[in-house]
Amino acid sequence: MDDPFVSLVKMISALLLVLGLILGSAFLFKRYFGSRLGRWKNAPLIQVLSTTYLGPKREVSIIEVGDQYLVVGVTPYQISLLSQLDESQVPRFSGEIEKSEDPHV
Repeated sequence: MDDPFVSLVKMISALLLVLGLILGSAFLFKRYFGSRLGRWKNAPLIQVLSTTYLGPKREVSIIEVGDQYLVVGVTPYQISLLSQLDESQVPRFSGEIEKSEDPHV
């Protein structure tokens, strides 16, 4: 029978070995496959352009999927396609908020 201290050292060293293998595998995976998987990080395929809340847990959203613009209704139980829009029908915002001359707004 082994000494309890020796058993503890074996268990901790085995744990550190397994954790090292997991971290090493994650590092290698990210290094070699990260560039191939990262192309979607900068340009998501689906973007929510606008959302209007109609009531509790009910909303209408304009979403961009690839080069299509969809108007969808969202409830807790389903998502329904309401309409498709042409690019000319979708308002584009510059992302900059214009300052109002009224200081209280």
